Amino acid sequence: IIDRLFPGNPLLCCGKSSQEFDTRPRESWRGELAKLQFIVPSPMSAIAGTTKEGRESKHTLENTGSRRFLICEFDTGTTDEHAALLIHLAGYAPLVCTAHSGGKSLHGWFYVQGQPDAKVERFFRYAVSLGADRATWTRSQFVRMPDGTRDNGKRQTVFFLNFKPIEAKQ
Repeated sequence: IIDRLFPGNPLLCCGKSSQEFDTRPRESWRGELAKLQFIVPSPMSAIAGTTKEGRESKHTLENTGSRRFLICEFDTGTTDEHAALLIHLAGYAPLVCTAHSGGKSLHGWFYVQGQPDAKVERFFRYAVSLGADRATWTRSQFVRMPDGTRDNGKRQTVFFLNFKPIEAKQ
């Protein structure tokens, strides 16, 4: 799934936790991603960057590249309600992946690469007005790894995939 979401060999920031992570080329992650719970939904522009506190890290806003996916997730309501909201939002932006958090929410991966910032921001403001979590607006925000494993051992099952929007841009 990650091969199709991130074609080529871009730098990806992935982690077992928000404290235990690394940034490296996609190919060097091969065989490891299913054991991890987090990924930054945009390729990284460099191996490391500087945090707001001034220290070097492999997970910073500074070393996160341009936005590829915007993730929408809802913390309240049922899984069915989350699915209905994501299907509704798919009428405004291409939904390419929906993954269960292994807890209570669905993460919808909307393909926004190359879209004007104002359009993407308008879409996200609308999603937030429907109850989406604001935290995923930050480009460097960790989100659930599609088909990864949560720290409690639960699978972050993928319920929906549609690669056509990505393939149309290649």
